[in-house]
Amino acid sequence: MTTATREDYIREMYKLSLKTAHIRSVELSDALGLAKSTVSERLRALAEEKLLTYEPYSTVSFTKKGKELGRKLTYKHRIIEVFLHDTLGFPVSKVHSEAHKLEHAFSDDAITRLAKVLGHPKTDPHGNTVQT
Repeated sequence: MTTATREDYIREMYKLSLKTAHIRSVELSDALGLAKSTVSERLRALAEEKLLTYEPYSTVSFTKKGKELGRKLTYKHRIIEVFLHDTLGFPVSKVHSEAHKLEHAFSDDAITRLAKVLGHPKTDPHGNTVQT
């Protein structure tokens, strides 16, 4: 069973991984707005789940399984952003926070169907690529 917190860490780490190959826990801590000790504790737990490799005071890397989960969660978030903006008329400035609330509740099946209804969008309202 996945948790919203777990998903938040994985998705934020995935976003960072799109910018750099070597992610440090301090960067993740800054991105999430959490204490380094809190982030280190969660990273150890995610490493135990074989979603990433992590050694304190070193870089963090995804395993294949972790990277796939990060990609999937980011896709889900971006599809919801497109729906909120294009269908419901939310301004770009509000879609991220609304999508963040909803992404934990939508099933994979609901996202697949929503993507189909939306015509399988290529970009989200921020201009980011929506990758399946």
